[in-house]
Amino acid sequence: MNRTELDWLGYRDDEVIDKRFYRDFVTPETRAAFDAAFRQVLGEGQEGSAECELLCRDGTRLPVAIQATAQVTEEGFQYSRAMVFDLRERKALEARLEEQALTDPLTGLGNRRYLEDQATMEIARAERSGAPLALIAIDLDHFKGINDRHGHDVGDGVLQAFAELARRVLRDGDVLCRMGGEEFAVLLPATNREQALQVAERLRQAIETTPARLDAAEDTLAYTASLGVTLVGGGEVTLKPAIKRADQGLYAAKEAGRNRIEWQPG
Repeated sequence: MNRTELDWLGYRDDEVIDKRFYRDFVTPETRAAFDAAFRQVLGEGQEGSAECELLCRDGTRLPVAIQATAQVTEEGFQYSRAMVFDLRERKALEARLEEQALTDPLTGLGNRRYLEDQATMEIARAERSGAPLALIAIDLDHFKGINDRHGHDVGDGVLQAFAELARRVLRDGDVLCRMGGEEFAVLLPATNREQALQVAERLRQAIETTPARLDAAEDTLAYTASLGVTLVGGGEVTLKPAIKRADQGLYAAKEAGRNRIEWQPG
């Protein structure tokens, strides 16, 4: 271990050199990859690589890439030489890109892909526990008219205002996402039909009574929303059937005059 690596980990050379093995600093979760890389070094290829995490003195974890080669003479294997690369910046960038891929940039909510990812976990959890899982589809009423009359900047402000309001109204654990345009969805873990309808009605009333605040001058714009509610059926392994049913309830609410909720059974 060289001085740079010691600085990364927060140790002095007299604490480590000739006292501890490099493998001691590899996290248990990534030690198998580390061991596999050095088995490759000892094999015919005489080189190996792995991405691992190292344990720092302060308890944090340092992501690194290790590339090792064997030094071999006529007498056989002598020692291995390794280069270690700090992956913190790359991992941070990957995390940001992954977050961006799952986030709607306008509202900061999860997007459709995020909802699908969360649904995969919640459907599996509901299958194990037997707890109900509900879904609400939401569409802001007459949104095209808002854009046409007031401009897209105002329309964007309404979408942002709705997202902020919905975050306050919904419960911890509810998964709110923007599906696209003025369409949103909420996944409700451990929620039966009656509870889902109560959540939907609370949200509908909040929207109806809370005009969107649009600028520093405190101009506001009233708007409403239509909602469709359903349960994710037992045996449904993806959210697609439930999304279709919730959308059908949403369309029924639109046809019935908007600013209302419609239940769509499975």
